[in-house]
Amino acid sequence: MFATNSKSSYAHSAFGLKLATINLFNFIEPPGAYYEFCNIYSEDQWRQKRAWLNRYIGSYQPDIIAFQEVFSATALKALLEPLGYRFFSVVDEPEPIDDYIYKSPVVCLASRYPILSALPLQADPSLSRQLGMSEDFQYSRLPLFATMELPSLGQTDIYVVHLKSKRPVTPENEDEKAKTLHESMREEIAGSWASAIQRGTEACQLMASIIKRRSHTNNPAIVMGDFNDDIQSEVLRAFRHHGLRSITEDMVDVPLSHYQMHDSWDLYLKNIGETSIERPKTHYFHAKGSVIDYILLSNEFNSADPASLAEVGDFHCEDSHLINPKFDLDAYSSDHAIVSVTISLRR
Repeated sequence: MFATNSKSSYAHSAFGLKLATINLFNFIEPPGAYYEFCNIYSEDQWRQKRAWLNRYIGSYQPDIIAFQEVFSATALKALLEPLGYRFFSVVDEPEPIDDYIYKSPVVCLASRYPILSALPLQADPSLSRQLGMSEDFQYSRLPLFATMELPSLGQTDIYVVHLKSKRPVTPENEDEKAKTLHESMREEIAGSWASAIQRGTEACQLMASIIKRRSHTNNPAIVMGDFNDDIQSEVLRAFRHHGLRSITEDMVDVPLSHYQMHDSWDLYLKNIGETSIERPKTHYFHAKGSVIDYILLSNEFNSADPASLAEVGDFHCEDSHLINPKFDLDAYSSDHAIVSVTISLRR
């Protein structure tokens, strides 16, 4: 069982519906290799990676799990079924580079509750054009859009995402010739901005899809995944839209709050009346920590809204494998923390 890090687990009310998002960091069954031929797990390494996931699930028992960086979806499904996850969805496949070598891992969704539908979330060409992109713009990793039947909440929409990383975009078939300093700087600046544009466009496309869906249904909405950026960054500002320049005709019937998404951490702090708890980091790069893994919730989970159905009763960040790793248990775990929340019904 995982030891609970006291700085990363906060309990408030009785457990209810448990959600988790897990970046599995190159989850690929041998003899498959990720990105290069040398990246093949031995049977013992593969056993350790699966055991790490088993221990977390055994310890926390989430009801619904969003996964990122999955190369071997069939193997993941087989691992989860005996643990009670009878429902599993994946809507994309990794891209083969060569025999047994793959790139472009996919996202998956596992649940103890019925998944009524699961579809790939495609970019809207007209919105891409409005954003100054080409009409054939695509997500760097195809999001999964599912509708589930959940106790007390009814039909609920789930979005599993893995937004574009901050790794600079480089041209395909780039010449490997030696570069001068100014050429390298120019390439780094342009590549980093290209990544930010891609990530920001993905955020706009995703939020536009959520808004459109919410305009047609009363389904609660949940977004889980690796955002590869701070939710407060300008690049991800689409998730923080809280005002309009003009009054719309339907605002009397449907308030703006109906379309807003909330960071589950913020909802949790409001729910318990705390502001001083330091938020645990979910990723470290050169010892610098950041929060890039999120669970966003629609207004049905905002306890400050009198019409809400539920509230965030617990927030947990499993980071022991990052800040206090044990080699025999965590050597093949993940480079991300696991973010989990517990949804409790309003009293």
